[in-house]
Amino acid sequence: MKKNFASFAAATFIAALSLTSCATINSGAALGEKAPIGQKVGEAQSTYILGIISSNGQQNNIKKAAENGGITKVSQVEYIDQSVFGGLYVKHTTRVYGE
Repeated sequence: MKKNFASFAAATFIAALSLTSCATINSGAALGEKAPIGQKVGEAQSTYILGIISSNGQQNNIKKAAENGGITKVSQVEYIDQSVFGGLYVKHTTRVYGE
């Protein structure tokens, strides 16, 4: 009986994970009302697994994204969050535009 319940619970968990959706959220704002987007783009990324295991979490900021794109004057910042399996895997991206 316990073995059947454990199998049923595992199957239900796997089915629930397969039915959860993926989400991508973009948000960004220009740093000035008429700020041009700029010709250069830089990105910094970090990923989280189960909300506790992080890769490059301290590297995901505007300064690092600007350095990666060779940008000295930032005109726009965009944040992109991608979540898979209800937040079990999350990828954060900071994207900057400028000169």
